[in-house]
Amino acid sequence: MEGNGLKRNLILFGPPGSGKGTQAALLNKHQGLEHIAPGDMLREHRAAGSELGNMASSYMAAGKLVPDEVIVGMIRQRLEHGPVGSGFVLDGFPRTVAQARALQELLAKIDRPLDLVVVLEVPTDQLVLRLSRRSGLEHREDDHPEVVTRRLAVYREQTEPVLAYLSDQVPVVKIDGIAPVAEVYANLLRVLL
Repeated sequence: MEGNGLKRNLILFGPPGSGKGTQAALLNKHQGLEHIAPGDMLREHRAAGSELGNMASSYMAAGKLVPDEVIVGMIRQRLEHGPVGSGFVLDGFPRTVAQARALQELLAKIDRPLDLVVVLEVPTDQLVLRLSRRSGLEHREDDHPEVVTRRLAVYREQTEPVLAYLSDQVPVVKIDGIAPVAEVYANLLRVLL
């Protein structure tokens, strides 16, 4: 870990393929923010063949959202048992207004309120291109073209309203996510520091 050990609690928000995971990993590596990615956690459980992984598998393969209680429980466990005194970056969560409400309640209980929501903006045609490339490189079932189309539709229907809900409670900053990774990261640091 490098950097100054930022102690910010934030959400990286954006559609599938917008670069949330890449930027969250950079914030973890260089700024010490705990990277919490429910999608990665679910894939790990699935690969391990755990009960949670098996339960989530059918939802993920179809590009559907895993039930709130499963995701919120994982987030709660991770935040309660994570590094003391560090900030965190949520990547790919919350995806519904119900999850956002549950998250706000949880963070109030454990006294780790959100500081900021950062939206990575990327045009739809670029998202499809990125996800198609990722499907070939990482062999992820949820990045096949027909599943990508469904994931983007789910994002528009269920996840975009989360931003409206959170913007009433937490500052929201939008960043161009189409720029090169290093430039997006530099812009992200500018809003965090």
